[in-house]
Amino acid sequence: MDLSRTARQEESGVTTNPEAPNSSSYSSPSGLLPAERGSTPPDATSRHASRAEIWARRMFLVTFVLLCTLLGVFLIVLPWRPEWADNPLFSGFPWVKTIFANPFFRGICSGFGVLDLWIAISETTHYHEDV
Repeated sequence: MDLSRTARQEESGVTTNPEAPNSSSYSSPSGLLPAERGSTPPDATSRHASRAEIWARRMFLVTFVLLCTLLGVFLIVLPWRPEWADNPLFSGFPWVKTIFANPFFRGICSGFGVLDLWIAISETTHYHEDV
């Protein structure tokens, strides 16, 4: 009876020992784990980026960081300037002017600016190239 209960637990993926690894969650295409094959996955070593791909990644990073930095500074500074609420675009919509003049809304916009700067710094510090 105990043997049949253990077999049913193994079929359902439940083990009596919570620290034991669940073999069904470690599936790979070949059925073997990378440690069992004795090598790393083939995608990690077989493909190297060309010089053009590396430079394209670098240029994308520079463009993305520059865009995030400019947008961040813009969103931090502009909501507190008088041009933010005294905009001629809002002349026909006074309710939009009251929303944009609200300090809470200005703070949210500045918060998004800080978030943009954080993204720019994070992308810069976490960039790495495959050697």
